[in-house]
Amino acid sequence: MDAFKKLFGVEKADIQPDCILTPLDETSLFPGERARGDYFSVTQLPGASVLGTRYSLLAGDCVLHLKDTPCRRLILFNCCGGIGLPIGASLLVRKAYDFEGFSAMLEGRSGAVSCEGDAGLAQRFAGLREGVCATVGSLALEEAHLSRFRELGVDCLDMECSAVFSAARAAGIRAAALFYVSNRVPDKPWHEQLDAPEIAALGQARKGLAAKLLEALAR
Repeated sequence: MDAFKKLFGVEKADIQPDCILTPLDETSLFPGERARGDYFSVTQLPGASVLGTRYSLLAGDCVLHLKDTPCRRLILFNCCGGIGLPIGASLLVRKAYDFEGFSAMLEGRSGAVSCEGDAGLAQRFAGLREGVCATVGSLALEEAHLSRFRELGVDCLDMECSAVFSAARAAGIRAAALFYVSNRVPDKPWHEQLDAPEIAALGQARKGLAAKLLEALAR
């Protein structure tokens, strides 16, 4: 068995030109025939392959392995922490700053290097609020860098986007990212219980954004 089949559970030729990359717990939004590899799952939809990741640290590796597959367009779909945004807000991320390194964040060495998604692919999602993301290597250190994030115009925080954008560029794949806000930094951090209206807003945003994604891919 080659490395790709072991990682993804399918052959390279089985990957479709349009791909959705999302954590495993989000794949239920995209029902279809699913194969499982050691680190990634692949769900086949009419017109798209949904790639589920077990670990956020491997999102970049996942994209790099798509280089020699039919994949040409990739959408990262995930939740995020919002800065100045309400729970349930939806975002089209056009730029992601690299704060991926835990040690760099801890020591205050994180710079302002950024990577952008594909502008043409983003046009499929015209009408969504556009935002700027910071991809962080630590949940515990988010608040320590909050003033820096605000200086950079960051709207949301995640743990994959800059890696996915840079890996897609290296692999020659067009990439974009669609996020919904699941917590607010710093006033409603990820570990705090949501109230009933927030839970309702989150569920509606999650399902609604997934539906918009599938509609855009079908056009």
